[in-house]
Amino acid sequence: MSLPTVDAVIVSAGAGGGVVARELAEAGLSVVMLERGRWPTNADCRKDDLRNQRTSALGHPFGPEDGRNPRVVVDASGKKRIVQPSEGGYQNNAACVGSGTVSYGAMAWRFMPQDFRMRTHCGTPAGSTLDDWPISYDDLEPFYDKAEWEMGVSGDVDPDPFKGPRKRGLPMPPLPGSRECEVLRAAAKQLGWHPFDVPMLRNSVPYNGRQACMRCRWCVGHSCEVDAKNGTQNTVIPRALATGNCEVRTGCMTKQILMNGARAASVAYFDERGRPQEQPAGIVILAAAAIETARLLLNSKTALFPQGLGNRP
Repeated sequence: MSLPTVDAVIVSAGAGGGVVARELAEAGLSVVMLERGRWPTNADCRKDDLRNQRTSALGHPFGPEDGRNPRVVVDASGKKRIVQPSEGGYQNNAACVGSGTVSYGAMAWRFMPQDFRMRTHCGTPAGSTLDDWPISYDDLEPFYDKAEWEMGVSGDVDPDPFKGPRKRGLPMPPLPGSRECEVLRAAAKQLGWHPFDVPMLRNSVPYNGRQACMRCRWCVGHSCEVDAKNGTQNTVIPRALATGNCEVRTGCMTKQILMNGARAASVAYFDERGRPQEQPAGIVILAAAAIETARLLLNSKTALFPQGLGNRP
């Protein structure tokens, strides 16, 4: 079924997709986000070291589900096998609104200026395609700053001697150090090192209407039961929805990007009831991370792109 055309359709309501949805919706564009997972809730936080997103043998609360999301793994000998999300070889990431930002450890590092100029700094090793980025740290710095303040980052990077130039500091002070942290900090200073507080997407103080971290030990691999860990599901996506210009459709598995000549014109997907749907849009944005974005492009074959979009010989 073909649906009414919107300005933009975004595949995946994760880290990148959520940020883009907020920008477009607040600019007045109509946006549809297609997410194969569901909305996570605080009930998903069970504080179980054996059942979390990083040890999925006993269940991964933020998806993806077994059965509906297989992958084919090819080993070094060329042998193929099908793996399910609960198996280690799947390389599982969360599949839900917010995606990995629901269960991540929430470190908020910036690239350093030299990271954008690796060919200049290191040369080009034989047989490699190492190159400089077409943009620089200075180009991205205003956007780093905007993301840190809109989503909420705590920490103190002033003592970091390797950091790139910043327009301003972080919006929240660092989280209180543990006893181990203070011992290691003092020892590092005695050695002439430069310890500093890691920038974290966790509230050290109340921020943007959500409370501060309660400093439990269940962060990596789990959601935050007090909503103090900042992901797209509790920052930019709610802002996009508040405009009235954005809709999130969960349980939707994207099948293919449909083209009109050389232009992406719509997205074919299966909705939460398994029914085929087609969402036309002026802009199609793929934000399904490295594996699923590549899979979708390879599945989207046309006469102009017989090997899949982005793979024209």
